[in-house]
Amino acid sequence: MVWFIVGACVLALVVLALFLTLLRFNQLSMARSLCDEAKRQLLVELRGRHALVPAYIGTLQQVTTQDLSSVELALASAERAPFGPRGAAAESALTRAVDDAAQIPSQIGDRAIATDSSLAMQASPSEELDTTISLLHGQLNVLTDRILSGARIYNTNVDLYHRQRERVVSRLFQNVFKAREPFTEAQPQQTFTEAQPQQQSGAQDQSGPAGS
Repeated sequence: MVWFIVGACVLALVVLALFLTLLRFNQLSMARSLCDEAKRQLLVELRGRHALVPAYIGTLQQVTTQDLSSVELALASAERAPFGPRGAAAESALTRAVDDAAQIPSQIGDRAIATDSSLAMQASPSEELDTTISLLHGQLNVLTDRILSGARIYNTNVDLYHRQRERVVSRLFQNVFKAREPFTEAQPQQTFTEAQPQQQSGAQDQSGPAGS
Protein backbone atom coordinates (compact mmCIF):
# COMPACT_ATOMS: atom_id res chain seq x y z
CA MET A 1 0.00 0.00 0.00
CA VAL A 2 2.82 2.38 0.89
CA TRP A 3 4.63 1.67 -2.37
CA PHE A 4 1.43 2.32 -4.27
CA ILE A 5 1.04 5.74 -2.64
CA VAL A 6 4.69 6.59 -3.28
CA GLY A 7 4.39 5.49 -6.89
CA ALA A 8 1.24 7.55 -7.35
CA CYS A 9 2.97 10.63 -5.92
CA VAL A 10 5.98 10.16 -8.18
CA LEU A 11 3.73 9.69 -11.18
CA ALA A 12 1.79 12.83 -10.28
CA LEU A 13 5.02 14.80 -10.00
CA VAL A 14 6.21 13.52 -13.37
CA VAL A 15 2.90 14.44 -14.99
CA LEU A 16 3.01 17.89 -13.38
CA ALA A 17 6.59 18.43 -14.57
CA LEU A 18 5.66 17.41 -18.10
CA PHE A 19 2.64 19.70 -18.03
CA LEU A 20 4.70 22.68 -16.84
CA THR A 21 7.37 21.94 -19.44
CA LEU A 22 4.83 21.80 -22.26
CA LEU A 23 3.16 24.96 -20.95
CA ARG A 24 6.47 26.81 -20.92
CA PHE A 25 7.28 25.54 -24.42
CA ASN A 26 3.97 26.87 -25.73
CA GLN A 27 4.51 30.22 -24.00
CA LEU A 28 7.95 30.56 -25.55
CA SER A 29 6.61 29.59 -28.95
CA MET A 30 3.85 32.20 -28.71
CA ALA A 31 6.27 34.91 -27.53
CA ARG A 32 8.64 34.12 -30.39
CA SER A 33 5.79 34.24 -32.89
CA LEU A 34 4.77 37.68 -31.62
CA CYS A 35 8.35 38.90 -32.11
CA ASP A 36 8.53 37.50 -35.63
CA GLU A 37 5.17 38.98 -36.61
CA ALA A 38 6.11 42.40 -35.22
CA LYS A 39 9.40 42.22 -37.11
CA ARG A 40 7.61 41.30 -40.33
CA GLN A 41 5.28 44.30 -40.03
CA LEU A 42 8.20 46.59 -39.21
CA LEU A 43 10.12 45.39 -42.26
CA VAL A 44 7.10 46.16 -44.45
CA GLU A 45 7.11 49.78 -43.24
CA LEU A 46 10.88 50.07 -43.67
CA ARG A 47 10.76 48.77 -47.24
CA GLY A 48 7.85 51.07 -48.01
CA ARG A 49 9.88 54.09 -46.94
CA HIS A 50 12.94 52.89 -48.83
CA ALA A 51 10.83 52.58 -51.98
CA LEU A 52 9.47 56.13 -51.62
CA VAL A 53 12.76 57.94 -51.00
CA PRO A 54 14.02 57.68 -54.64
CA ALA A 55 10.89 59.48 -55.88
CA TYR A 56 11.49 62.13 -53.22
CA ILE A 57 15.10 62.58 -54.36
CA GLY A 58 14.08 62.72 -58.03
CA THR A 59 11.53 65.45 -57.36
CA LEU A 60 14.03 67.50 -55.37
CA GLN A 61 16.54 67.23 -58.21
CA GLN A 62 14.06 69.03 -60.46
CA VAL A 63 14.09 72.14 -58.28
CA THR A 64 17.68 72.33 -57.09
CA THR A 65 21.22 71.69 -58.19
CA GLN A 66 22.35 71.11 -54.62
CA ASP A 67 24.11 67.89 -53.80
CA LEU A 68 21.64 65.28 -52.54
CA SER A 69 24.24 62.57 -52.11
CA SER A 70 23.72 62.63 -48.33
CA VAL A 71 20.16 61.37 -48.79
CA GLU A 72 21.27 58.79 -51.35
CA LEU A 73 24.04 57.53 -49.07
CA ALA A 74 21.69 57.40 -46.09
CA LEU A 75 19.21 55.38 -48.15
CA ALA A 76 21.91 52.98 -49.34
CA SER A 77 23.14 52.51 -45.77
CA ALA A 78 19.62 51.86 -44.49
CA GLU A 79 18.98 49.28 -47.21
CA ARG A 80 22.24 47.44 -46.52
CA ALA A 81 22.24 47.64 -42.73
CA PRO A 82 21.33 44.43 -40.90
CA PHE A 83 18.22 44.36 -38.78
CA GLY A 84 19.09 45.44 -35.25
CA PRO A 85 20.98 48.33 -33.65
CA ARG A 86 22.90 49.10 -36.85
CA GLY A 87 19.68 49.12 -38.84
CA ALA A 88 17.99 51.41 -36.31
CA ALA A 89 20.93 53.83 -36.46
CA ALA A 90 20.84 53.82 -40.27
CA GLU A 91 17.10 54.53 -40.27
CA SER A 92 17.60 57.47 -37.89
CA ALA A 93 20.27 58.87 -40.20
CA LEU A 94 17.90 58.49 -43.15
CA THR A 95 15.17 60.36 -41.28
CA ARG A 96 17.53 63.27 -40.57
CA ALA A 97 18.71 63.37 -44.19
CA VAL A 98 15.13 63.41 -45.51
CA ASP A 99 14.11 66.19 -43.12
CA ASP A 100 17.16 68.27 -44.03
CA ALA A 101 16.44 67.87 -47.74
CA ALA A 102 12.86 69.05 -47.19
CA GLN A 103 14.21 72.50 -46.29
CA ILE A 104 15.86 73.00 -49.70
CA PRO A 105 12.84 74.41 -51.63
CA SER A 106 12.09 77.04 -48.99
CA GLN A 107 15.76 78.01 -48.81
CA ILE A 108 15.84 78.49 -52.58
CA GLY A 109 12.76 80.69 -52.47
CA ASP A 110 14.12 82.78 -49.60
CA ARG A 111 17.43 83.36 -51.37
CA ALA A 112 15.67 84.32 -54.59
CA ILE A 113 13.47 86.86 -52.81
CA ALA A 114 16.44 88.30 -50.91
CA THR A 115 18.45 88.64 -54.14
CA ASP A 116 15.85 90.18 -56.43
CA SER A 117 12.12 90.20 -55.89
CA SER A 118 11.53 90.57 -59.63
CA LEU A 119 13.28 87.23 -60.21
CA ALA A 120 11.57 85.45 -57.36
CA MET A 121 8.99 83.78 -59.55
CA GLN A 122 11.66 82.57 -61.96
CA ALA A 123 14.05 81.31 -59.29
CA SER A 124 11.54 79.64 -57.00
CA PRO A 125 10.23 76.13 -57.73
CA SER A 126 6.87 75.77 -59.38
CA GLU A 127 3.83 75.30 -57.19
CA GLU A 128 3.30 71.81 -58.59
CA LEU A 129 6.76 70.66 -57.58
CA ASP A 130 6.42 72.34 -54.20
CA THR A 131 3.16 70.50 -53.63
CA THR A 132 4.66 67.20 -54.77
CA ILE A 133 7.65 67.60 -52.47
CA SER A 134 5.39 68.46 -49.54
CA LEU A 135 3.17 65.46 -50.23
CA LEU A 136 6.11 63.08 -50.54
CA HIS A 137 7.67 64.43 -47.37
CA GLY A 138 4.34 64.06 -45.59
CA GLN A 139 4.07 60.44 -46.72
CA LEU A 140 7.61 59.80 -45.53
CA ASN A 141 6.74 61.32 -42.16
CA VAL A 142 3.71 59.03 -41.89
CA LEU A 143 5.90 56.03 -42.65
CA THR A 144 8.46 57.23 -40.12
CA ASP A 145 5.77 57.42 -37.44
CA ARG A 146 4.65 53.90 -38.34
CA ILE A 147 8.23 52.68 -38.15
CA LEU A 148 8.67 54.22 -34.70
CA SER A 149 5.42 52.66 -33.53
CA GLY A 150 6.32 49.30 -35.04
CA ALA A 151 9.77 49.43 -33.44
CA ARG A 152 8.22 50.08 -30.02
CA ILE A 153 5.87 47.12 -30.42
CA TYR A 154 8.67 44.87 -31.64
CA ASN A 155 11.05 45.87 -28.84
CA THR A 156 8.34 45.33 -26.23
CA ASN A 157 7.69 41.83 -27.57
CA VAL A 158 11.42 41.10 -27.65
CA ASP A 159 11.78 42.20 -24.04
CA LEU A 160 8.92 39.95 -22.94
CA TYR A 161 10.32 37.07 -24.98
CA HIS A 162 13.75 37.42 -23.40
CA ARG A 163 12.20 37.46 -19.94
CA GLN A 164 10.44 34.22 -20.78
CA ARG A 165 13.75 32.71 -21.92
CA GLU A 166 15.45 33.56 -18.63
CA ARG A 167 13.07 31.50 -16.50
CA VAL A 168 14.28 28.21 -15.06
CA VAL A 169 12.23 25.81 -17.16
CA SER A 170 12.80 27.89 -20.29
CA ARG A 171 16.54 27.27 -20.13
CA LEU A 172 15.87 23.74 -21.33
CA PHE A 173 14.84 25.20 -24.70
CA GLN A 174 17.36 28.01 -25.16
CA ASN A 175 18.93 26.19 -28.10
CA VAL A 176 15.52 26.01 -29.76
CA PHE A 177 14.30 29.52 -28.96
CA LYS A 178 17.11 31.84 -29.99
CA ALA A 179 17.39 35.40 -28.74
CA ARG A 180 16.03 38.22 -30.88
CA GLU A 181 17.97 41.42 -31.50
CA PRO A 182 16.16 44.63 -30.52
CA PHE A 183 15.64 47.38 -33.08
CA THR A 184 17.17 50.24 -31.12
CA GLU A 185 20.25 52.36 -31.59
CA ALA A 186 23.18 51.15 -29.53
CA GLN A 187 23.99 53.73 -26.89
CA PRO A 188 27.72 54.50 -26.64
CA GLN A 189 28.93 53.38 -23.23
CA GLN A 190 31.85 55.10 -21.63
CA THR A 191 34.46 52.67 -20.39
CA PHE A 192 35.90 52.88 -16.90
CA THR A 193 39.36 53.78 -18.19
CA GLU A 194 37.88 56.71 -20.12
CA ALA A 195 35.71 57.90 -17.26
CA GLN A 196 38.41 57.79 -14.58
CA PRO A 197 40.67 60.54 -16.02
CA GLN A 198 37.63 62.77 -16.50
CA GLN A 199 36.58 62.24 -12.89
CA GLN A 200 40.10 63.01 -11.68
CA SER A 201 40.31 66.18 -13.76
CA GLY A 202 36.89 67.22 -12.47
CA ALA A 203 38.03 66.69 -8.90
CA GLN A 204 41.13 68.79 -9.53
CA ASP A 205 39.03 71.58 -11.02
CA GLN A 206 36.81 71.58 -7.95
CA SER A 207 39.71 71.49 -5.49
CA GLY A 208 41.66 74.23 -7.33
CA PRO A 209 39.39 77.19 -6.51
CA ALA A 210 38.91 75.94 -2.96
CA GLY A 211 42.67 75.95 -2.34
CA SER A 212 43.07 79.39 -3.77
